[in-house]
Amino acid sequence: MKGLTTILLLLLGVLYSPLTVASFNQYTNAEVRFMHQVYKQHNTNISIKEVRTRVFENQFLLQQAEQNMPELIARQSEVGFSTQYHVERYLMNIFNSQLSLSGHNIKTVNFTQYTTQWLIQVLANYPADGKYTAEQVIKLQRTSLNKLFVNPITLYDFITPLSMQVRFRLHQGDSNLFRSEVLKKRQFNAALLAATPLLLKKGINIDHLQELAKGEILRPSIQSWLGIKNMMHVQSPILDSLEQQISDEEIKIYYQANKKRFKYLNNVTAYGVEFTSREDAIKFRKAVHNSSFTQALTSFKQHDIYAQYQNMLTRKNKSNWVIQLAFTQKEDELSHVIRSPDGLWVVIMSNNHHYKYFTSADETVIYQAKKAIAIQKAKHSYQQNWLAWQQQNAILL
Repeated sequence: MKGLTTILLLLLGVLYSPLTVASFNQYTNAEVRFMHQVYKQHNTNISIKEVRTRVFENQFLLQQAEQNMPELIARQSEVGFSTQYHVERYLMNIFNSQLSLSGHNIKTVNFTQYTTQWLIQVLANYPADGKYTAEQVIKLQRTSLNKLFVNPITLYDFITPLSMQVRFRLHQGDSNLFRSEVLKKRQFNAALLAATPLLLKKGINIDHLQELAKGEILRPSIQSWLGIKNMMHVQSPILDSLEQQISDEEIKIYYQANKKRFKYLNNVTAYGVEFTSREDAIKFRKAVHNSSFTQALTSFKQHDIYAQYQNMLTRKNKSNWVIQLAFTQKEDELSHVIRSPDGLWVVIMSNNHHYKYFTSADETVIYQAKKAIAIQKAKHSYQQNWLAWQQQNAILL
């Protein structure tokens, strides 16, 4: 590091800190070919070159996360499973599909003492905020599960990788769920033990494989954090920082280059009618097809709901539901029979659509321009740093 913290770097608009903090693994051709077979399960047309690019880019992403968002490496969500839990599920799929270990037998275990009462007694009440107190942590760490696993493990080690929902159910005494999660862990441990020598014969390092799995699992979240991909529930501090640095001049340039995006419907001419009966509304609509809207109004002796506006509607009246409806209707197209919020049945038609453009100073333009420009800058910086990382580590893709 060059003496600047991540937060300060973000404020200065620097997207990535130096790339020398995290360790680097040069994946072998055997490991890339192995992952090629894994990826082909979901994309039969993927090439070796594409796989090689993806796995090294995932490693680059992991290093970015280690430097700038280490909490994401451990867990993508406070309420979800830990990253390691997902890694183990991912690896189990690989072991089963690539090494045919799905039928691998594990020794049976005695669950007799691990009853509902035992869980409730040991775990007690689940913390309201989902976070264990120091006293609870000590109690969980002192509770051994060595009878269930070959390797020493405490109840704390076992339960913390689980999701908040699963932990809550265990605190309530769900012994079947406890048994299920124990079996998953035992199956993974046994599969890992069996897979390791098989992988070594293929020239595959098990630590590298775990990193490859972690990179694939975290890829969407890290890319979203960095601002180059959109993912629900992932906020990008990179984009937030970049948006604050965008100048008025940049917004004006973006506006001129993308003016078509800021075209809006300013006013329309509209005709409409309301009925208490859906059947009457359907009859009216058929009459319009056979004549015209104004003639149907006369025939049915109905009042035009837009007459109070002289049938000329502008955006300033859009708080009214029937006005909004007219603006969403296609030009010169008769609407279907529509149920209003008041329980009436409405038929409308709008025409003479007139459009205008928002100005570059409009809030809509500023908001959209900042979002788009920030994404462009994030992607540009990402590509620069991704290429620099390749050169630094002598990666040939």
